[in-house]
Amino acid sequence: MFIEVDGWMAKLRFSACHFIPNHPRCGCLHGHTYAVSVRVEGEQQGEFIIDFELLKNIVNRLCETLDHRVIIAENDPRLKIQKDDGVTIEIAESNKRYVLPSEDIVFLPAASVSAEDLCKYFTENIAGVLRSKGVDNVTKLHVRVDEGIGQGAGYELELRNGT
Repeated sequence: MFIEVDGWMAKLRFSACHFIPNHPRCGCLHGHTYAVSVRVEGEQQGEFIIDFELLKNIVNRLCETLDHRVIIAENDPRLKIQKDDGVTIEIAESNKRYVLPSEDIVFLPAASVSAEDLCKYFTENIAGVLRSKGVDNVTKLHVRVDEGIGQGAGYELELRNGT
């Protein structure tokens, strides 16, 4: 059995800026309005597999942390990141250098800020919150992060013995 929440319709969205170092088109700072959709598979306990409101609150909190920020992949080997009075980011191959205020940046523990890696980030964080809340009947998470309407990446995570 499964439930689904459509990120566009449920307003599970955020707007953020990012770049993919040295990419011919995406190598410049640019932004998207993202939507996060989730499908949860599992066993029904009582009335629900998981209450829609609980799931939407989890996703919405994650979206809020990224909304109107510059998202930087902290583990991207192409970046030299220096954190002091603000953040300086250098991209070796393209000789680009950005200096941004710390409060405008969210660092993701990832090697990229592609839709694929954002999707993994959301999936792993949703799973972590479910674990911390003792939700043990969910067997699989499917998460899709859209970079605008009509294009996005999906990731699924099998949860052993529930979360």
